[in-house]
Amino acid sequence: MREALPATPVDRAVRGDGVILHAREWAPGPTGAGPRAPFVLLHGLSSNARIWDGVAVRLATCGARVVAIDQRGHGESEQPGSGYDFETVTRDLALALADLEIPRPVLAGHSWGANVGLQYAAEHPEGVAALVLVDGGFGDVAELGGGREAVRRRLAPPRFAIRLASWLGEAGRWLPPGVDPHEPWIQGFLRAGVEVDGDGTARARFHFDNHMQVIDALYDQRPSELLAGVACPVLLCPAGGRNAAPRHAAVDRAARLAADARVTWFEDAMHDIPLQRPAQLAAELASFAASVEEVGDRG
Repeated sequence: MREALPATPVDRAVRGDGVILHAREWAPGPTGAGPRAPFVLLHGLSSNARIWDGVAVRLATCGARVVAIDQRGHGESEQPGSGYDFETVTRDLALALADLEIPRPVLAGHSWGANVGLQYAAEHPEGVAALVLVDGGFGDVAELGGGREAVRRRLAPPRFAIRLASWLGEAGRWLPPGVDPHEPWIQGFLRAGVEVDGDGTARARFHFDNHMQVIDALYDQRPSELLAGVACPVLLCPAGGRNAAPRHAAVDRAARLAADARVTWFEDAMHDIPLQRPAQLAAELASFAASVEEVGDRG
């Protein structure tokens, strides 16, 4: 059964560091008082803002303002040939938040987006109300072992050229279990991940060389050092599907390093939690934001 998303987002352009970024914004629904701090949602590497559609609409229905941003090179944002280091992408985020007039969001990132959110929160300790790391930002990529070149080979993206109709029609083969590839918002997510040439052939929207710049930045980043500098409350949301065991040590360490951290395992989910468990993730984000505000009010 296909799921209807009741709220319609507004698509808008915001400024980054020398690029124009695309953002999707959901206005608060009329169901009562939601979290006061807006949610800002960051997607992962070679993903796009549409991965958050199922989460964002539920947060908006709860009464929150929600914005999902296409990071540079992704979705409908401009794609320069450089600037995929953390210094630049966090500057993109700072400028986008200024355009959006959001001084202190609940910042949630998935995968690489979690690493971006972590970097931003560590560098702007007064600029984040709370931080959510969704299956990312827990450990150092360099700890995968083998050195930089081995990690680059391991994390290099596949190259593909496929008819758009086939890309959209056969997506069930690579989506997480239980995700209906024919739901409109899933189709929107898939379409935003590719660029299509004149004969209808789809290729990855995010170019290979730019992807590898992100891998290099991830290799050089040290989340184990950044977590200790995060002043706001942190919610860690690791996936507990296949191959979860190696993550446990990194998640436990991350929870110890952060000054105020809590952990919610998504035991039956794989990496793409926003696609596979949008209702559960939205509920966790809303509950976390409410608890942070309650503690702040008491303080």
